Amino acid sequence: MARWPWKRLCKFVLAGLSVLLLAVLFVVREIQWIKAHRCSDQESRATLRKLCEEYAGNKVTGNLCPDLCTTHSIIYTECFNYKKERKTVMLAEWYTRKVILKSKYDRLQEYNSLVSRYTNDEGVTLTSKPDMAAFLIIVKNQLQTIFAVDIPYTEMETVQKMWQMPWENHETMSVATLDSLWALFQQDEYLMMQYFQGNKHFPKIYGSCGHFYVVEYTPPGDTLSLQSFYFKRGGEIKPSANWDKRAKVALSFLTLVEDLNTLHTEPLHLCDVKQDNYGVSTHLTIQAIDVDMAFFETKMRRILGQKSCTTNADCEFVHCVSTCDLTRRRCSKHRSNNNLQAICKKIFVGHREHGPPYGGLLRSPPAAIADRLNKALQECVEPSDNDDQSQRATSETLQTIRDLLQESLQSNEANR
Repeated sequence: MARWPWKRLCKFVLAGLSVLLLAVLFVVREIQWIKAHRCSDQESRATLRKLCEEYAGNKVTGNLCPDLCTTHSIIYTECFNYKKERKTVMLAEWYTRKVILKSKYDRLQEYNSLVSRYTNDEGVTLTSKPDMAAFLIIVKNQLQTIFAVDIPYTEMETVQKMWQMPWENHETMSVATLDSLWALFQQDEYLMMQYFQGNKHFPKIYGSCGHFYVVEYTPPGDTLSLQSFYFKRGGEIKPSANWDKRAKVALSFLTLVEDLNTLHTEPLHLCDVKQDNYGVSTHLTIQAIDVDMAFFETKMRRILGQKSCTTNADCEFVHCVSTCDLTRRRCSKHRSNNNLQAICKKIFVGHREHGPPYGGLLRSPPAAIADRLNKALQECVEPSDNDDQSQRATSETLQTIRDLLQESLQSNEANR
């Protein structure tokens, strides 16, 4: 009879070791995949050398070209992007600060050009480009097309707002200026970040050189990094970063959600909500550092409404979803969830479809608010009673979460 408990103990230990082994194998496989698909320093340095050659040859320009190519005060450190991604992302040091260099493509030639180049009968290469008035109209139309909203600026004001170089109302512009500016205007993320410069939830853009732009470095840090979201052990999540810090970051997320509805005449939808798309500033303010998939309301409706479907699952555009009209076999153009729900699900709770489970930003809350906060988060992820039959989390739920977080912070402060 005494041997049965030992057998059960052995089975329990073996099961635990198996789970641990699977977790280790998953991490090792992830590391191997990253090493195989990560960009290389050699390729990144070659990209920057090519950019500086083009600057030396008067083919590109920008306010930070001298720092990058002449004084070399912007020094490459490492690359962050993966080979399957077209976007190039590099970390660099600029005097005493770290910055990010970004471009949708690594070569200028991959962007469309407004300059026509041809060879005459004498073998001389000539260029033809739009005049200033035509170029300014093209630029504003490009911004309105990408955003799908009206731009409340004149053509000249649009260029002045969207580019860091000094701009005067000349009748002509150089080919280098035209190519550099037009390459930036073909990058949705640059346009979104530049358009909202001055808002605390978007990183500062310091300037550009050719098709590359230089952005404030605001990493996820220990609060949002995946390494801080430990695997489940015995049904519990091991706490990592302290609660007060995580609660303050969560409060900043809630402010971001509210700001997204008032930044412009139309709400801004975030359709790729994951930890590494957000940075945490030294003041614990959330910044949207990857906005490739951020869309204003009109464009969001176009994207959702153009999809054919047979089930609701066909109407998911990453983390922006709608419902399937089975009669028309067409997705509704109206988003059925919202930014708050996506952030609750992917950030606060930490839901993950694939791989080992992990805890969210608001894991392991203080006991005094745990039950109420978990209930509010569940209501946020899966809203129960909405009059419009949508799946959208409500402003009341947002306020409940905010109140609970502030209550916990005030309680902790009083107990110190």
